[in-house]
Amino acid sequence: MSARKVFVLGLDGATLDIIRDMIGRGKLPAFRRMMQEGAWGNLESVPNQRSAAAWTTFQTGTNPGKHGIYEFYDYCPESYNLTFINAGIRTGASFWGILGNKGHKVGVINVPMTYPAEKVNGFLVAGLDCPSVDSPGFTHPDTLRHRLERDFGSYTIEPGLTGAIVGGRIDEAVRLIEEEITQKIEITRSLMRSEPWNLFVTVLRSLDAVQHTFWKYMDPRHPDHDSTGDMRHATVITDTYEKIDGFLGELIGDLDSDTTLLVMSDHGFGPKTAATSQINPWLASQGLLTYSQHGTSRATHVLRSMYGRVVGMTSRRMKEKLWNAFPWLRDRVQSRLCFAGIDWRNTRAYSDALFANVRVNLRGRERDGIVEPGDEYEELVSVLVNGIRELKDTKTGESIVENVFRKEDIYSGSHTSKAPDILIRWREDIFVTGIAGVEADIHRTQGGPPVPGEDPRIISGDHHLQGILMARGPDVKAGLETHGARLMDLAPTVLYGMHECVPADMDGRVLTELFESGFVESNPIQLEGARDKGSPTQSGNYTRAEEEAIHRRMRDLGYVE
Repeated sequence: MSARKVFVLGLDGATLDIIRDMIGRGKLPAFRRMMQEGAWGNLESVPNQRSAAAWTTFQTGTNPGKHGIYEFYDYCPESYNLTFINAGIRTGASFWGILGNKGHKVGVINVPMTYPAEKVNGFLVAGLDCPSVDSPGFTHPDTLRHRLERDFGSYTIEPGLTGAIVGGRIDEAVRLIEEEITQKIEITRSLMRSEPWNLFVTVLRSLDAVQHTFWKYMDPRHPDHDSTGDMRHATVITDTYEKIDGFLGELIGDLDSDTTLLVMSDHGFGPKTAATSQINPWLASQGLLTYSQHGTSRATHVLRSMYGRVVGMTSRRMKEKLWNAFPWLRDRVQSRLCFAGIDWRNTRAYSDALFANVRVNLRGRERDGIVEPGDEYEELVSVLVNGIRELKDTKTGESIVENVFRKEDIYSGSHTSKAPDILIRWREDIFVTGIAGVEADIHRTQGGPPVPGEDPRIISGDHHLQGILMARGPDVKAGLETHGARLMDLAPTVLYGMHECVPADMDGRVLTELFESGFVESNPIQLEGARDKGSPTQSGNYTRAEEEAIHRRMRDLGYVE
């Protein structure tokens, strides 16, 4: 990256295993060329593998404990509820903000957790944490929104596949993703050719959406895979990779020889496990979580069913009318479904049933906490870690846990306290069917996974730890397979490649192994002092209407209910 221009193509959820398999079958010529003419390898995501945390780490070069964003929401233990957030609460500057302040022209399109748009030296189109195209801060400069509408019609922040899938409208989901990726590519193509830039960053999120919802059609291991079904659905994921490959080929041809092309993803993908939604029943089986006398009430079962119908069978316009008419409803539904039937005053540990984590019901932190801080807390965490390590698969009896982490083991910084107390990493080398010994009690205690985001019948693919990294350009080694690269390493590496100092408070390292030795020898790494927070245009809080819009989108993506 000796040139002062870098183009970053972010592919949300791109997975090296799929790419290499398709290359082996004679497909993806542009990806093959990237691997032959540049450096490539896996790219380790953030510990919880969640998109909001990962893309913020990509931007800042710091871990979530430092930048403060773990999800698209903050969890509020004092109320057992969620508050949606955006990039306005981020601690630490983005690398494009740093470059802009040093005089570089930058262009940024569709990176998650970039709302409100920073006043960069160039332009920025905010990502999926932006409530709508009419929200102040959707673009910088503000006039760019009008150009997008004029040239490309109504801008699609997110196509909303999950609602279509829940409602059985599979062909509609395919159409939505095809329209969305085509628009993002056209916008990227137009702005990169018409605007001056030294750094250009664009993210295509289509792979994340299709792999979440179409994995079972592709993967014969999935219990809901139907090899006799419509084969068009079996190729939706690979078709999307091929469409991206076509655009990647264009980029390779269009970018001049002085520009480095970096292709990356925030995490990988694989089959979704049902075990995450079974953590609370397992905790109950260990005497650590207590349900009310009758378990989940009939009313909650009905609510779960009705909510699924609202998601899948109601038009987006009608859903908007419902949530706008009853703005208090969704928070209550979310809390009711995630924590259905829990007796908090007799519960020592719990999960939100959405992701693989456990929280201690700690006195003084949780509203109805009963575990005392200090020795009692430490003893319980040890019991939980040891017990989780021993979890077995429902069908095979194999161990299903790769590792268990206390939050202090994986995060550092002033925001570490916001993280769940324990993070579980399921094994990715086997298909995990569930937690042995507790699955029979799920419907009695919880009524099944919350709808639709944790139901493997709907969301059949999920985030895995290893994303992709590919680099091609001046002074980048050709044909090098890299090892040990992390998502947090990209920000300092881009700064270094553009001959700028690396902030000393970045947690990532410069990936010097990507470069020819002569370049590294003649360009020693230069560190500078800690940065300021950056330049968001407003606070990290949404208005009530904006929060409702974000909640709708996160639900449609399967990230919340």
